[in-house]
Amino acid sequence: MNWRTVSGIATRGLAGLLATLSISVAVAQAPSSQYSVLERISGPGGGWDYAMIDATSRQIYLGRDEGVLSMNLDTKKITPVLVAGEGVHAALPVPGTKFLVVTNGDSNKAALVAADTGKVMATLPTGEMPDAAAFEPKSGLVAVVNHKGGSLTLIDVKTSSVVATVAVDGELEFAAAAGDGRLFVNVADKAEIAVIDVPAHKLVKSLKMKGCSDPSGLAYDSASDLLMSVCGNGVTKFLHSDGKGVATLKTGMGSDGLMLDSERKVVFVPAGRDGTLAIISLEGGKPTLIQTLRTQKSARLGALDPKTGNVYLPSGKLGPPVPPNPWPTVLPGSFEFLVVARK
Repeated sequence: MNWRTVSGIATRGLAGLLATLSISVAVAQAPSSQYSVLERISGPGGGWDYAMIDATSRQIYLGRDEGVLSMNLDTKKITPVLVAGEGVHAALPVPGTKFLVVTNGDSNKAALVAADTGKVMATLPTGEMPDAAAFEPKSGLVAVVNHKGGSLTLIDVKTSSVVATVAVDGELEFAAAAGDGRLFVNVADKAEIAVIDVPAHKLVKSLKMKGCSDPSGLAYDSASDLLMSVCGNGVTKFLHSDGKGVATLKTGMGSDGLMLDSERKVVFVPAGRDGTLAIISLEGGKPTLIQTLRTQKSARLGALDPKTGNVYLPSGKLGPPVPPNPWPTVLPGSFEFLVVARK
């Protein structure tokens, strides 16, 4: 994610709010009462980027310009700045550890942080504009996605060291691990998904996505061998890991991420320009739009709690740009997490 607002980090999802292109959202095929916005949790103002959940510690971490916001999912207690940062895009909870990998887009560094205290344990160099981060379980490495650098920085959390840099090329976005050593990475300017062999530290191949422009959010369901990629032109592409297409669904404009609930076989695609959430069933291996839920404009990405199946959408009311920045501002006092759940 690589765009900004005056009040904090923003992404192409907010940029999409100003776009002139418009694609209608598909009509829901199931009663709108299936999922609903059951709660709104107010928080401190400002922009935001990736939200990530640690289901074990019951914490959600949100990347912000000034650092990492954390919130306990059960008590709703918010720590506005768990750790200070320099244009933070992501705070990734590393499985099997008590650490976060925090990407600092302004300083081209990643920080290894104690998740409970926010103490910085190590600071490591990355490529240009570190953005998303993903854990690859076979190698045990964290891949930091360098948006402008067109590369991945592979970090060993156990040794607090950079072990390799993998050249990919292009403007890189979100990444998703397959669990077998492969890592999938969206390449925004090429409408491709790069396939990385993380243990071998190399690019294997690229998967073309016809009919997709400016892909950002990405997820992979190993049970069905299904990749899902949200595109800037209002659609979400579904394809197998060999590149064979499965489906293309209209899911709304202004998306910057999607969430996969692999246990319940549901995908959530928030559209920040339209102010909607597309809810897609993967039952039977066939992606089917089952509901389009009204949320709020600016809710362009989020995180899923695998324990409850609830989705948390950072959002806020948008104001006009403040020159010279062309992106919308977030109105003071309007930030909140929308909690989407099944009734």
